[in-house]
Amino acid sequence: MNKVLKIIAFVIIIAGLVFAGIKIFQKEKEKNEAEVITAEEKDDQTGPKKETALPVKVISIKRGNLPLRLNISAAADTWEKADVRAEIAGTINSIKVSVGDWVKKGQVLVQLDDRERQLDVEQREAEKLRSYSNYLVKEETELVENNKLTEEQKKELENLKQNYQKALKDFEKGIIARKEFEKISDDYQKALIFSGTIREEVRKAQEGLSSAIVLLKQAKLNLNRTAIKSPFQGKVANLQISKGETINAGRIVMRIVNLKSLYLRGYALESEIQHLRKGTNVRIRFDSFPETYYYGEIEAISPEVDEERKTITVYVKVDNKDNLFLPGMHANIDVEHKIFENVIKVPRVAVLTRQDRYLVFTVKDIQGRTGIANWVYVEVGHQNDEEIEIKSGIQEGDLVLIEGHMTLSHQSRVKIEN
Repeated sequence: MNKVLKIIAFVIIIAGLVFAGIKIFQKEKEKNEAEVITAEEKDDQTGPKKETALPVKVISIKRGNLPLRLNISAAADTWEKADVRAEIAGTINSIKVSVGDWVKKGQVLVQLDDRERQLDVEQREAEKLRSYSNYLVKEETELVENNKLTEEQKKELENLKQNYQKALKDFEKGIIARKEFEKISDDYQKALIFSGTIREEVRKAQEGLSSAIVLLKQAKLNLNRTAIKSPFQGKVANLQISKGETINAGRIVMRIVNLKSLYLRGYALESEIQHLRKGTNVRIRFDSFPETYYYGEIEAISPEVDEERKTITVYVKVDNKDNLFLPGMHANIDVEHKIFENVIKVPRVAVLTRQDRYLVFTVKDIQGRTGIANWVYVEVGHQNDEEIEIKSGIQEGDLVLIEGHMTLSHQSRVKIEN
């Protein structure tokens, strides 16, 4: 019996402790809620909640030079580019390069089968040897009277020579007709033959030696043409042939482009000609590298204006030693033609338009890194694609917002991040 009473007493004690804990928790919760409500009511009584400071970036206004620039749209091209063609017909034995390879001037690009050309050279060499043998035999066996020219004949031959040389210059200048020049040339050649001055040349021609020598040179030239070579240093832009293919003379085999000869060809308006000068330094920005400026100079200006487009072509030299730029790339060329010195200027992004008036945001009442942004109406002056001159409204040393200000209202709280 005593044991049962003890158990009941223990259960009652535990239940009492749990009940007391619950009551204490409820009272603490009610107290905290009351404190929160009291704090909110207090805030409502003392004023509005503190405004959150918005992050912005600013610059300090300084005086400087404001250049005016012409902007010219341009495209990259190269002075040295060529479609390499086969000079003779033949079968492609081997292709020595691939697209993108850098090649040197004179480097063999394609080799044609040269066996037939080798045989042709050997045949021409035999014909030359036969003609030369006949020439030597007749020279040694035939008695040739060595007539000596009289003084009068020498003088006449000299006069004919001078007439020929004068006629040659006059013909090249277009002063005399071909028919007249050929008559004077023939008279001089006859005099040389009859005088014996060119007897050796005549004998070689009679025996076919001269013709054999010419044909041999032509055969060797054709043999050399079986090796298709690069006309200049550059990169292989494309291949248009296959190994084993038979091609005709004049067939394009590949294209070579010298990237080091790259230049920009731009088109300026007719009204902008007055600002263009050969040798003027320019700033360049390629669409492929929008974050980087490059520099060059005007190399040439076309002497003609396009009547339809009213533009003039401008050629700009650009350093491409690293082969970054490729033919066909688009770029914008900035040509500085006038500079306004010691002006107050801001980045274009700082200037906003509201109700057809220009304004900027300045930061005042700065405490630590926070302050109040006020908009200020300004009068603008000259401008380029990056900066605008401010004639009135702000002063040197003012802090002007350049980021985070697009949707700000007047007297907004801001936090300066930079």
